[in-house]
Amino acid sequence: MTRINTSDTDKAQIIAWRQEKVPIKTICDRTKQCKRTIMTILSAAKNLPSGSIPLTKPRSGRLKVTSKNTDMLLKREVTKNPRLTASELKISYPELLGKVSVRTVQHRLQKDLGLPCHMAAQKPLLTARMVKQRLEFANFYKHWTPEQWEKVMWSDESNFSIVHRGRVRVRRPIGSDRFSPAYTQKTVKHSQHVMVWGCFSGFLERGRIYFLPKNVTMNSDKYITCLEEKLLETYLIHESEMFMQDKAPCHTSKKVMKYLDDHHINVMQWCGNSPDLNPIENAWKIMKSKIRRACVSSLDELKEEIKRVWIREMTPEYFKNLAHSMPKRIQMVIEKKGQMTKY
Repeated sequence: MTRINTSDTDKAQIIAWRQEKVPIKTICDRTKQCKRTIMTILSAAKNLPSGSIPLTKPRSGRLKVTSKNTDMLLKREVTKNPRLTASELKISYPELLGKVSVRTVQHRLQKDLGLPCHMAAQKPLLTARMVKQRLEFANFYKHWTPEQWEKVMWSDESNFSIVHRGRVRVRRPIGSDRFSPAYTQKTVKHSQHVMVWGCFSGFLERGRIYFLPKNVTMNSDKYITCLEEKLLETYLIHESEMFMQDKAPCHTSKKVMKYLDDHHINVMQWCGNSPDLNPIENAWKIMKSKIRRACVSSLDELKEEIKRVWIREMTPEYFKNLAHSMPKRIQMVIEKKGQMTKY
């Protein structure tokens, strides 16, 4: 059996069972301890007064260089400021940690205190006003059913680059060259990219996508052209009842809002800085992951790959599931009191 440290409570229970004439094998099965351990505990208990528990013998090995109070101090400081590093903690408390290595501080935090280091999730900065708007939005739509969310036409823009800029994890053998081409990620200063506008509904899967010309950013006029070419017909075909767009200035200008009103497009009142509430953001992320594996080398190839993934790999079921995720997103915003969620 695997060796397990026996607590004082377990020792007392073993002694009590044996006094009740419970067989040794049964005690072994109940405690997951080997027979030798049980017999050692019972033998030691015979020479002790009634009700006493055998003490654990001191074990070999170096004593811990940090005390319980020091460990609690480390936990308190990291809980207060999760961005503190082991080196910064060591510098902050020279009297307590002066003779303690940085590696030992890291071990205490990770193994003993259950505070391993993770990459911080990147989320938009929310002002108090934005948090309030998000909470109001969630409370307003908290009773909507998945079928009602299917009738919303979701939209957004996203940049697709030829060279991926995010961090990539690789597995390499111990002792291998970290800078070998096989284990490095190639970067460029100004990667070519294209901005794409797209839309979808949970009722009739994906809508249409629109490519902005090279070196052109979205403005009110371009956005109206995009809506005229790609949205109006799609909105009718999908039998949508509401149009979702974020609060980018080119989306909410008077000219654009008048255009949408003239064409009887019911615009959802959106809350700023809330990509976690827009399910099309998840679609963009999946598409970028698929396109990155294609290893495109020009803008024309990039555009063709975007079209291919959008049409062939983004299934109707996927878009329906995105629309149906809205009740969970809304509930999570309420639980987080307006703060960012995992989406």
